Amino acid sequence: METETIATAELLADEVNFDGGIVPEATAWVKWNVKGGGDRTETPEIGHLYQLQGQPNIQGIEIKSSAPVILFAWSSPNGSGSPDLSLPGPTGQVKNNPVRIGSYRVDYR
Repeated sequence: METETIATAELLADEVNFDGGIVPEATAWVKWNVKGGGDRTETPEIGHLYQLQGQPNIQGIEIKSSAPVILFAWSSPNGSGSPDLSLPGPTGQVKNNPVRIGSYRVDYR
């Protein structure tokens, strides 16, 4: 007897609903609390290096993910050297001393 397998496409980053919808396993949700306003929300893919435009002064971070992850952040725009900040997630908003962030990567723990 044959069984039918139904394949579904993974949602694109702008279609992800982290507040109650289906969350792709390879995507996280990161909210950057920028000192002085201008907070940013991004949906990075796991394992990819991203740059933060303008190297904002970050004073808090919130991470949502369907799996345990860790966020690494560097002051340099190319992610070189030791991370200036690392934060395990998913987590609620975590406050930190303001630090300028130029690049970041989210990896599985």
